[in-house]
Parts: sequence; structure tokens; C-alpha cells
Amino acid sequence: MKVISVSTIGNLISAHMEGDNEKFLIFANFIADAYEEAGEVRCARIIRKRIDGTYKNDSTVTLD
Repeated sequence: MKVISVSTIGNLISAHMEGDNEKFLIFANFIADAYEEAGEVRCARIIRKRIDGTYKNDSTVTLD
């Protein structure tokens, strides 16, 4: 079972700050996989939609 640790999140941030997209995607997918393995399928889906950009196609709710 995969565990999301502070190191994982730190590495994700470092990859982003360094502009290393490949490394960033590896850590982002690892986090999505960890959520999925933990039964948090909705969370994994949200992360994957952010990674591939399909979240832009979803409808949004606007609150006034």
C-alpha cells in the first residue's frame, strides 16, 4: 500500500519549482494511486482530472 508522506509532497513541490514536469507527474500519479488504493476513488479522479486537464470540461457551480 502506498503512503503519502511529507517527503512525497515535498518532492512534488520541488519538482514543480525546478520545472521538472516528468518528475512532477510521477509524484502526482503516485498520490492519485495512493488515494485510489485507500478507497478514495473520487479524490484520485479529481487529481487525475487536474493532471490531464479534463476538469475544464466539467460544469461549475457559481454561488452569489
